[in-house]
Amino acid sequence: MNRQERPKNSEPLALSVAWGYAFAVLLMLFIFLILVPDADGPSPWDGEAFRKGILEMFANFRILDELADMGIVRVADVGDGFLNVDLDLVGVSNRKFGWAPFYLAMTFVAMALLLRGIRQRFLTGLFGVPSSVRGQVSSYFFGRGINLFFPFGPGDLGTTKALIEFGCEPKVASAVVFYNRVFEVLAIGMVLLVGFVYLGWEGAVEPFFWAVIIVAAVVSLTRPLGWSSQKTGGFNLFRNIWIAFNGKTLVRAIREMMQQPKFFIGLLLLSVVVLGLEILGYWCIKQAFSSPMDDYVLMKDLRFVHFAIVVSVANITRVIPFTFASIGVYEITSVFMFRVFGEGYLSGTTVTLLDSILINGLTLFFFALGLRSARYPSILETWRSFFARSLTGEQ
Repeated sequence: MNRQERPKNSEPLALSVAWGYAFAVLLMLFIFLILVPDADGPSPWDGEAFRKGILEMFANFRILDELADMGIVRVADVGDGFLNVDLDLVGVSNRKFGWAPFYLAMTFVAMALLLRGIRQRFLTGLFGVPSSVRGQVSSYFFGRGINLFFPFGPGDLGTTKALIEFGCEPKVASAVVFYNRVFEVLAIGMVLLVGFVYLGWEGAVEPFFWAVIIVAAVVSLTRPLGWSSQKTGGFNLFRNIWIAFNGKTLVRAIREMMQQPKFFIGLLLLSVVVLGLEILGYWCIKQAFSSPMDDYVLMKDLRFVHFAIVVSVANITRVIPFTFASIGVYEITSVFMFRVFGEGYLSGTTVTLLDSILINGLTLFFFALGLRSARYPSILETWRSFFARSLTGEQ
């Protein structure tokens, strides 16, 4: 692993951790209180618009009946709820649910997660690690599961420790985890490149510009554990992206991997397929909560290539999870990118939340399954170890 010199004005680690959790909450509050209430927002918070937007989102989620049964909402002033829902929203909530696309969404995203674990297995095979397939694949979900609860990505260390438990040398384990991330970044870059080329010069300029600005802004508001933000120069936003993704090491790793072209191309194609399956899964979950037979479709006019670009840009923020489960960071990036392609903040938030619930729910399932199937390092001890390494600037 690389040891980096910590800035002189580094901040207490506890403050960074608190910011990692608070930042996620603040971003979600900004979405719900500022963006959702006004379809053309952002605007100052308005209580009535907030209630209207939230109720419409509940209708999109098909849960108004359940909320009425719980006494949370009342329909046309009938019932005991403290929020009044008109009959039009009840009609939206009661539209037919698409079970077929829902099952497809579950299948595609589950396959994408499993193939990421298998990609790690291929990488351990490249380095000649003697271990079981189950152990090497499940170790990926052990680390990814840790990231559901802690900010700054301690799951990488968790996966590294798990690989060591399964017989991998420490340096090799660290390399495997890092290269797995490298191929994730390369796949995102490939999908974005194809998407922007497909859109052509005129169609790609605006979304590309805003994609860079949004990611740069998000990265600039976050920072490595214990590091203060250092503003130097007019190009600081882009510099922060380069630093956040450890650009020099990333480029060097790609060059090293290209020394084995067949393996590199094969794993890159696998990575693109993985990302493609995830995008298809998100598209299907969007369709499941739509109702084409009733002419009610979330983001009806959004083209699939636009959808793929949005998901890919948002996935960049998941490569380095600054918040737990990338909550807030992933959502704000997706919502703003959907807006770039002409979609409203409410519909963007609805679809983005469906995506997050889907992949985080399946990740939690595989994480729990893995904990039952093998013996892993302590989760809290892994976090403490990650915390201790950060004190010395070890990455």
